[in-house]
Amino acid sequence: PYRLASFDGTTATFEINSRYKGNAAGIQPVIRRLVYTTADNADMVEKLSEGDYGLLNKCTNAQALAEGVKLVSSKDSGFAMASYPRTGLAYISFCCEKAAVSSQAVRQAVALCLDKDQLVEDYVGSFGLRTDGYYGIGQWMYMAANGTLAYPGEEPQEGDAQAQEKYDADLEAWDELSLDDVRVYDLDVEEAVRLLEEDGWVLNREGEDFDPETDDVRCREIDGELTALDLSLVYPEGNRIGESLEENFTCYLQEAGIALTVRAVPMDELTKLYYSAGDEERSCDMIYVATNFDVDFDPSLTFKVEGADEGADEGEDLTSIDVNNVTGISDQQLYDLAVAMRRTEPGEVLEYCQKWVEFQKRFAEVMPMIPVYSNVYFDFYPKVLHNYRISEFVSWGQAVVEAYLSDPADDVEEMSEETTEEMEVID
Repeated sequence: PYRLASFDGTTATFEINSRYKGNAAGIQPVIRRLVYTTADNADMVEKLSEGDYGLLNKCTNAQALAEGVKLVSSKDSGFAMASYPRTGLAYISFCCEKAAVSSQAVRQAVALCLDKDQLVEDYVGSFGLRTDGYYGIGQWMYMAANGTLAYPGEEPQEGDAQAQEKYDADLEAWDELSLDDVRVYDLDVEEAVRLLEEDGWVLNREGEDFDPETDDVRCREIDGELTALDLSLVYPEGNRIGESLEENFTCYLQEAGIALTVRAVPMDELTKLYYSAGDEERSCDMIYVATNFDVDFDPSLTFKVEGADEGADEGEDLTSIDVNNVTGISDQQLYDLAVAMRRTEPGEVLEYCQKWVEFQKRFAEVMPMIPVYSNVYFDFYPKVLHNYRISEFVSWGQAVVEAYLSDPADDVEEMSEETTEEMEVID
């Protein structure tokens, strides 16, 4: 619908693509120009109210949401909002190629030092839910596993005993779908210490026995070198998560003998770090980031092991696909489970969900990422933006195609050229 006109690393400008033939309904965009950029949670609602922004997309921060809801509900505000469940999650991604976090036991121990419930409460409040796997609450597989999605199979016609038997068995299996066996990492510093000691992290910086009363970090020898659990985590500038990480993560890690430095970096720097696994040495051990999944959920591309093409479909060479194993994890079993999901025959939703649950169980075991939360997204915008039905589309980019702008003083159905000129979109 739109073509990229400019991009400076943080802000992208789009203009209508004159060659676009229309979406599935044959509709072409009328908003001539879109400016897409990032905003600060601290003042984005204020800037929306002042007309600096035309749309706030995918808002999550509890304080910003409270400000947005207050703006919309104020008398004669002229603003509207829409909410919809997220098909992704926020998480702490490990850089598993780094020696200190290359061990599964270390990653599990780090996860046990996060007060996830309190962090979620601090950051998204009642608008989000903690996650313990690689999923979002808006995904249909999650809805199936938590019992909120009815079995989609059709009951066979009366008299077909064999088909009825299969239907009953599938229905029973569907009802048994659950994430109950997925490992959950609640705050437990003692268990974290036990895992670290079993994994050999029993030395201090001088190579002597670690004393929790006098030493700051645990160490162990890896390939002949003394490696310290002196870790660093980066998160995006302008994101209020930093303070909550300090209060609900750093202090508990310190109790376990792990030092953590938390720092904010520009989004372009964070993105480069996140996607550079395997290309260059990364300057951090963990990255706080978030993602939204494609409609066709295929984690095999994210957790592909080096050089793997096993399980490729006929004529497909996975080694040639441009993918990023952003965590640097190399776990053949996790990858095989993801490939098995992709190779499920279309329409076999029960089989796919069963494979999805098995994938989630392995993911939680090897812990390439610490899942934090999934949430309900909120979009805020002035009422001059009409027909913006975000809950009916996969993304704002699709929803905006059918949207249009009007003059606040006008109450007309058709727009003039002057009133469909530009809109700033903030993510």
